[in-house]
Amino acid sequence: MEAVRARAEAAEAKLYDYAAGFNRLKAEQEQVRARLERDVATKVETRFGVLVADLLEAVDDLDRALDHARDVPAAQSIVQGLEIARDRFVAMLLKNGVERLDIEGVDFDPNTAEAIAVEPVADATLEGKVVRIVRPGYRLGERIVRPARVTVGRVSN
Repeated sequence: MEAVRARAEAAEAKLYDYAAGFNRLKAEQEQVRARLERDVATKVETRFGVLVADLLEAVDDLDRALDHARDVPAAQSIVQGLEIARDRFVAMLLKNGVERLDIEGVDFDPNTAEAIAVEPVADATLEGKVVRIVRPGYRLGERIVRPARVTVGRVSN
C-alpha cells in the first residue's frame, strides 16, 4: 500500500511539473505574440509616417503653385480647383491622425522645429519664440513626421 501511495504522489508531482511547464510555455508564447504585435504596429506606424512625410511634400508643392497662381487673374478658376483639391487632401491626412503643428508664438523647441534663421524683434516677450513658420510641421500621434522650419526671435539692441 505504501508503494502505491508513493507512486501516486510521484505521479501527482510529475503532473504538477508538466502543468507548470505548460503554463510557463503558454506565458512565453503570449509574450512572444504580444512582442510581435508591438513590432508589427511600430513598423506599420513608421512606414505610414514615411509615407505621410512624402505626401506632405506634395502639399507643399500645391501651396507653392497656389501662391504663384493667385496673382494671375486669368488662372482664378484653376486656383479654385487646386484649393479644393489641396483642402480635401489635407482633410484626408487630418482624418488619418496627421495634425499640423501650431507653434507660432511659442518657445522654440528643437524636437518640433528646425530653426533656419534668427529674426530681430523689438518685443522682449518674443525672445526665443517662433516668430515665423517657413514650412509647417506635422505630427502623427506623438511622433513628429516632419519638423517645422521656423525663424526664432532675438531681441535686437
